[in-house]
Amino acid sequence: MMRYHGRKHARSGERGVTMIIVVIAMLSMLALVALAIDVITLYAARSEAQRAADGAALAAAKMLVDAGVTADPANAALQTTAQGFATTIAQNVAQQAAISGQQVQAANVSVAFGAANFGINPTVTVTVQSGNLPTFFSRIWSRAALTVGASATAEAFNPSNSSTVTAGVGVPIVARCVKPFLLPNCDPVNTNNPGSNCGAAVPRFFDPTTGAIINPGQTPTGLIGESFNLSSNCGAGPGCVPGPPVVSAPAVFSYYPAQMPAAASGNACPAACGGGTNFENDIECCNPSPISCGTAVTPPVVNTLAPDLTVFPDGGGGPAETGVKCLIHQDTGATGQDILNDNVAGPLNYPIEIQAGADHPLSGVLGGSYVTTSDSLITVPVYEPPVGGAAPGGSVNIIGFLQLFINQSFPGGGGPKAGSFTATVVNVSGCGSNATGTPVYTGSSSAVPVRLIHQ
Repeated sequence: MMRYHGRKHARSGERGVTMIIVVIAMLSMLALVALAIDVITLYAARSEAQRAADGAALAAAKMLVDAGVTADPANAALQTTAQGFATTIAQNVAQQAAISGQQVQAANVSVAFGAANFGINPTVTVTVQSGNLPTFFSRIWSRAALTVGASATAEAFNPSNSSTVTAGVGVPIVARCVKPFLLPNCDPVNTNNPGSNCGAAVPRFFDPTTGAIINPGQTPTGLIGESFNLSSNCGAGPGCVPGPPVVSAPAVFSYYPAQMPAAASGNACPAACGGGTNFENDIECCNPSPISCGTAVTPPVVNTLAPDLTVFPDGGGGPAETGVKCLIHQDTGATGQDILNDNVAGPLNYPIEIQAGADHPLSGVLGGSYVTTSDSLITVPVYEPPVGGAAPGGSVNIIGFLQLFINQSFPGGGGPKAGSFTATVVNVSGCGSNATGTPVYTGSSSAVPVRLIHQ
């Protein structure tokens, strides 16, 4: 008799099910892996677009400073010209980047400028986009090209005139790598709006209370582009005899040598510099100690360091001359340093043009071409002389900073230029005596901070 094995027949119908489940699971896993790859690709592309936008925005904001917008905040024509420069540099910087292996094109970069208070704290927003990104599994649901984009907003904030947009309260700044040349708030060239504590016929660089620029714009009516010779006003006798500074009205063409706090980790120095006294090191190198508006300048203490700036003697042909020559890479023939706008007297060409000198560390690469920064660009602190014109024999406060370009150092050995140097005003930043709140940090050479304020 034949038997019917029903149970065995039922099992035979389940053959291959496991394989189907495994195949489906593997396809699902592959789909998830493909999606993960797509997501990672998009995230990486987004990060690359953000970095491109950040760099382009910062470069554009710096161009606004270099074009003189903050030094002449009411000049609408200059603002329009500067925006053109900033747009070009933003596109050029962004095009140096690649997103998912594809070079950014100028058409993928858009630049917009803030309208409110543009002359005081100009802002620029750069948006970088990239389309047709390489994707895998996501194309099953859509054939549309995937696009990523990122935006960054940078600000060139000049505390000068900041009180006009912050309810009458100025915004302080903190500068690093400040050079130890303490200047009185006395414009030695301009004759507009005279009457300062440096003398009845001498105007100020900026208002000591509000920080507003007294003579904005370019020379001869403004202070930008003014060139003058500065020498040390360090002692009571000729040739800077050691001793306390004179207590009469400060000489408008003079600076006071200032000792700065010793850096805990030392100064950052070029290979060829970094010797001699602390004062010389502070000229040649970058002392990272922050100097802020309101920093006190104490009575002179010779050859010692204090927690703040200290005025002390330095003679012509001394550390100042040696330090300046090393800083600006000036050879003995005074021909090796960088050149600002071909050293032509009068208004600067914007954006400022700096030609690399023969003694520039990268002269072999640059070959005398134009650069956007230079060791000859420095930031120096400015104090308001007390009523009566006294020099820092008591305690005075820093109320702002000047950005100067050192053109040439003169040798010692006598004469009116012994141990002195010529400088050109490139920018100015005055925060005034009513500055409060969170300070804004500026860089090593510019008196005007450039920062990202939004990503």
